Amino acid sequence: MILALLSVALAAGLAAAALGDFGRSLDSVAGRQDQAQARLLARGAVDWARNVLADDFKRTNVDHAKEMWAVRVPPTPVGEGEVGGEIRDRSGLFNLNNLVPDGKADPVALAQFGRLLATLGVAPADAGRLAQAVVDWIGHRADRDDESGLASSDAHDGSSANGSLLDVAELRFVAGFDEALVHRLTPFVSALPAPSRINVNTAPAEVLAAVVTDLELNDARILVAERERAWFRDLADFSARLPPGAQPPETGLDVRSRHFAIIGRSGFGSAVVRMEVLLDRRETWPTILWQRIL
Repeated sequence: MILALLSVALAAGLAAAALGDFGRSLDSVAGRQDQAQARLLARGAVDWARNVLADDFKRTNVDHAKEMWAVRVPPTPVGEGEVGGEIRDRSGLFNLNNLVPDGKADPVALAQFGRLLATLGVAPADAGRLAQAVVDWIGHRADRDDESGLASSDAHDGSSANGSLLDVAELRFVAGFDEALVHRLTPFVSALPAPSRINVNTAPAEVLAAVVTDLELNDARILVAERERAWFRDLADFSARLPPGAQPPETGLDVRSRHFAIIGRSGFGSAVVRMEVLLDRRETWPTILWQRIL
């Protein structure tokens, strides 16, 4: 009788364990399905954003913060899931890769980046040294890629064929750039294919003060405030509204944006996906330069 009771107990224990494993398997399958659905929603949101930017490209020759693409979309139910996010202009920021657009340093961009650093509180003597450090970093990485044979590849170790930066976070590896300085710089710089132009309709006051010679930060802030009421129709309009003595560069500015980032979040069931995508709107339909969908 005792042996029979032990046998029944063992069978019951094995059955309970089997049911537990089956339940965990169902949860795992459901979790993977939720993750797949959330990723589909994220990709759908990216295509929706590309459509918005393509339509904007066809309708207007000026990009500014009052357009539909600049409206943030709150978490919105889509079927059994939800998705939300925003399109952020990247052409209004200082492109770090403009420091070395064709394999050699651009003195105009170098001076502009030095002024940006100084505007953000870096001592003028240190600003020039730090700007040169970024130039050296990009140039040395390009040399390393050439030596390793990677320069002929379209994709490798996070850098492009000419050694340019793909992410502003890479500044953390450049001599003299600590975490605090990179954090201070991040709202004002980008890492885009070079050469690129800065959209004066979306550039922060700090960037305008950096790229326009003899434009004081307070005057740049006034320009930004005025721009909220009436954006710049073209570069002639921008130049006409500059204070006396301020000199815009001969090239490198625009009133239209080419590069945009999609920042968003999608959810389905228990799964949440975060996305960051960089788009190049060189033509009507924006192309994806890179994407992170996690």
